[in-house]
Amino acid sequence: MHPYIPATEILNRFTPLTKYLSEKLNIPVSIHIQKSYQDHIDYVGQNKADIAFLGPMSYICLKDKYGTKPLIAKLEIDNTSCFYGVIITRSDSNINSLNDLKGKSFAFGDRNSTMSYIVPKNMLLKAGITIDSFNKYDFLNSHHNVALAVLGGYYDAGGVKEEVFNEFKEKGIKILAKSPPISEHLFVARSDFPKTLIENIRQHFIGIKNSQNGAFILKSIKLCATDLVPVSDRDYDPLRELLKTDIKK
Repeated sequence: MHPYIPATEILNRFTPLTKYLSEKLNIPVSIHIQKSYQDHIDYVGQNKADIAFLGPMSYICLKDKYGTKPLIAKLEIDNTSCFYGVIITRSDSNINSLNDLKGKSFAFGDRNSTMSYIVPKNMLLKAGITIDSFNKYDFLNSHHNVALAVLGGYYDAGGVKEEVFNEFKEKGIKILAKSPPISEHLFVARSDFPKTLIENIRQHFIGIKNSQNGAFILKSIKLCATDLVPVSDRDYDPLRELLKTDIKK
């Protein structure tokens, strides 16, 4: 697991899935959480993880650095397998558009995070705003840290995934801009797994909503999760196209 939310919450969310897999595969399954997105990419890339959960950008970085990994499934949220990033500010702020952010402070999450760095940075560039336009910007490691920092007034704005915005919106934040749809988080397997085992795992993932306790497992991962569905490398081509704008400058 990559540390996209606090570790205790990751354990709570994914323990039902690991129990389900342990029973179906008759193999003990445990959760390992890396300290950073890059640590996670390297851990998975070096085949130290049997099954891994990845954000879209981390998956692209993983494939670029380590080559192809067997794909298992991706999340479906509210019956769609795409999600969105948002740029947020405080509800009582006089900042009402991306153009208002010039000369302000901005909070990103992790440098390898799709929705708390890669996508918001691209959204800003399209509005004519480079990170040098800010009087200050920092990387705070996680979406929750970004939301809390903006809410607390430590930064004027920040980039988070829509799910985290929804968690904090009633506490006093608003959306300045919303991203195009990006293909959802996915599960991959280690590249040296036997094909029969990979297919077995895939069968237990895809259509999990129809399994016993499937709805509970999905809602544990994410309240609005509706299934795990087939995934293709091509699903992430739109994000690759977005990256061609050279947003890492």
